[in-house]
Amino acid sequence: MRNLTSAVLTACATIAISAGAQAATLSHNGLTMGVNNYGGLGSGGVGFALNGTDAITPGCLCEGWGVASNGAGSYTYGNGSTNFTSGALSDVTSNTGKSTVTTSGGLNVTHSYSPVDGQKLFRIDITIKNDSAAVANDVRYGRTLDWDVTPGYFDNNFTTVYGGTPTGPGGKVLHTSTNPFDTPNPMFTRSQEANTNVSNSIGDKGSYFIFSFGDLGIGEELTFTTFIGADTSAAGLLAAFTAVGIEAYSYTTGRGGENAFGYGFTGLDLPPIGGGDVPEPAALALFGLGIVGVAAARRRRKA
Repeated sequence: MRNLTSAVLTACATIAISAGAQAATLSHNGLTMGVNNYGGLGSGGVGFALNGTDAITPGCLCEGWGVASNGAGSYTYGNGSTNFTSGALSDVTSNTGKSTVTTSGGLNVTHSYSPVDGQKLFRIDITIKNDSAAVANDVRYGRTLDWDVTPGYFDNNFTTVYGGTPTGPGGKVLHTSTNPFDTPNPMFTRSQEANTNVSNSIGDKGSYFIFSFGDLGIGEELTFTTFIGADTSAAGLLAAFTAVGIEAYSYTTGRGGENAFGYGFTGLDLPPIGGGDVPEPAALALFGLGIVGVAAARRRRKA
């Protein structure tokens, strides 16, 4: 990406070199996704694609997740890892797989990938277990993803972030941002459009979420779910998000509103989007995108 600092680019390159070779490519309902043994996306030249159009690999592979406890974070970013003592991919089929990693702090984290029937979505069930001999304090999980939706992915993407409440983060969502360009250590937040709902923010952006789960006793575990998907329109993607009960999400479209890519979460103690007592961030986002489309059409006519 053009607005990455040289330090972050160097970090991406260094981490990528240290990544393991174990990986898989999963396919479902027009989607193709590369998964590495640490549970991140991007392997074998495949990031995440809809009908062959990849929305991760055109730019920097600034994508990954992290986990933290007792004030220390471990993460995978740019197809590599930091402070994971092991990482393995198992149970691989044409559309399923499970990544298992352990951290130096004694957390065991699994990401189980599976398709969602009838939807252009992959489901990722995430389990964090405390295998250490002490209580894991302030357990956090972070997820960062830079979508590069063509055409014009550097400057003409439109990013929407919804943190679960009308004013931003709620429930177990601790932090949101449209800045995906840093390692996803959940102990650190980001300032760009932080902790606020964002509708069709234009530019070279993505999203970053941090979840806070409190303390985890010896042998205890917690679970939540991520969904990653795409559609030829934001309306189609948001309909899929609503169908699976997503509570917080982010997505990005190209400059004409085509090919929306995004991810969302359940299990965060928030109401699902689309409920009668929940504001409609999806409708607001689509309205904003419509305004952008009208403005673009007017510019074309003037030209």
